[in-house]
Amino acid sequence: MQDYNIERVGQPDLVFNGDLIGQSAGANRVKLYRTKGGKFIAQLSVDAQRSHAAPFDKPADLITWLKSNLNSITPEAQVAIEEAAKKDEAFKKFWTERVE
Repeated sequence: MQDYNIERVGQPDLVFNGDLIGQSAGANRVKLYRTKGGKFIAQLSVDAQRSHAAPFDKPADLITWLKSNLNSITPEAQVAIEEAAKKDEAFKKFWTERVE
C-alpha cells in the first residue's frame, strides 16, 4: 500500500492510502484503486496533472460512474476493469457472469 494524492479538476484533492489494481493507457487513461479501508477509487486523467476522480463503496457504482463520464465502457476502461478483476476479489465477482 502507498499514499496517493490525486489533483482533481474543480474539486479538492483526493488523498488516500491504497493499491493500484487496474490501469490503462491511451487518450482516456483510467486508473482504479482499492483503499486501505476497502473503498474503490476511479481516476480519469484530464492532463498530466489533473484528473476526474471519485471514491465508491462497490465496483458496480464505480463502473456506473465510468460509463457516465466516458459515455460507455471504452476499450481503455475495459482494460483497467479486467486488470482489477484479476487483482481484487470484489471486482472479479462483479465482472464475472456465472451461468449454471
